[in-house]
Amino acid sequence: MTQDRENGTRKTTETSLYVLDAIDDLGGGTLSELAEFTGMATSTLHTHLQTLIKTEHVAKIDGEYHLGMKIFYLGERARVRDKRYELARQTVSDLSERVAEEVTFCVEEYGRSIALFNKANRSHEDGSQVGQYFHMHSSASGKAMLAEYPEERVHEIADEYGLPKLTESTITDIDELLVELGQIRERGYAINREEEKGGLQAVAMSVHDPDGPVFGALCIIGPAYRISEPAEVADRIRPAAETLEQSLANRVRRPS
Repeated sequence: MTQDRENGTRKTTETSLYVLDAIDDLGGGTLSELAEFTGMATSTLHTHLQTLIKTEHVAKIDGEYHLGMKIFYLGERARVRDKRYELARQTVSDLSERVAEEVTFCVEEYGRSIALFNKANRSHEDGSQVGQYFHMHSSASGKAMLAEYPEERVHEIADEYGLPKLTESTITDIDELLVELGQIRERGYAINREEEKGGLQAVAMSVHDPDGPVFGALCIIGPAYRISEPAEVADRIRPAAETLEQSLANRVRRPS
């Protein structure tokens, strides 16, 4: 097993994780399909796949390689590792009972916004956005969190992922994004104006830990024609965000 002495990482591990990402990107595939997609030699790829099967991270089904259920198990374990997340889950559930649109709570990890909890149309089941990553610059949740970050951190994320154009409305210029973040700080909420996906708009507010850092963002998403008054949507989010922040503070103050 080789080690990259510059940053202390192991190339073999990185390659195996790259194979996992490739399987996800393809939605599963045969050995030849994965080899073509990754550009890896078939023999090398096969070795990594066999290792991932042995560790139960990949399952081979009818000649195709798919993500194993262990990935689901690990993801759910990550979603409950922090006791604060249960407070966020309850907030999403409560708010979804009072509005007719999707409600989502996202956190930032490694420069992307990920949906931890999502409820749609007062459903008791998780919505389809759970576990999805979103670019920070094009999502309401992402921009709500970015607005709380130092400008240096905003530049770091933009340099890492770029500002890809997802729709005609997506902000792709860093200076324009910085202006938008300033406006978000002034009004107290972020707006996604069909920047992530055409026809969908969203409003989000950041949620803070008691000692100040951003915990995540609470967001309402819906068709553009129904999210036509962002200030009114923000008024629905604000009490829920404030209640969540109070619950976080109470948890900290509670004797152990």
